[in-house]
Amino acid sequence: MIRATVVVKFSVISRIELRRIAHEWRTRLQRVQQILQPSEWALDDWNRFARALTQTVRAYGSTWKEGESTFWDVRWTLQDGGELICQTEMTDDGRQTLVVAQTGGFAEGLDNYTWFYGEFGQTGDFLGNPYWVDGTWKEALAMMMLPQQAAAGFYLSGGNVGQTAMIEAKASHA
Repeated sequence: MIRATVVVKFSVISRIELRRIAHEWRTRLQRVQQILQPSEWALDDWNRFARALTQTVRAYGSTWKEGESTFWDVRWTLQDGGELICQTEMTDDGRQTLVVAQTGGFAEGLDNYTWFYGEFGQTGDFLGNPYWVDGTWKEALAMMMLPQQAAAGFYLSGGNVGQTAMIEAKASHA
């Protein structure tokens, strides 16, 4: 008969290590709280975000003209299925429109689900009241637009930081 001896060794954790572990968990719990109870954006915050997103779509999106309007379009594949679509339009009078919508995923069976719609004047201020639904789409795009956060596009698939850009410039459809 073979006997196995189990030796349990208790090690003493230093105070520094305990503080490090407590700090790590406190940081994680704060992040969970931020996700469960995100801070509300004011109209000015949405305006700055929408203008930055419009510039990003214009810089990297495919483009085409229809009548008096020029359009830009960027699309991402969502990890949970479907596409996130950002499209902007600029008219000859300087008015710009930004739409963020989703097809597929939870919106399967619908033409699309609109996350954001806003119109801007020549000064960059909203014309009328914009429409938005707060969600992870906003956080994912905001993180992607920040250069130091480019690797944090964990809500979107199809981009490998360091190998290829998450947004690729498209050829124009003139």
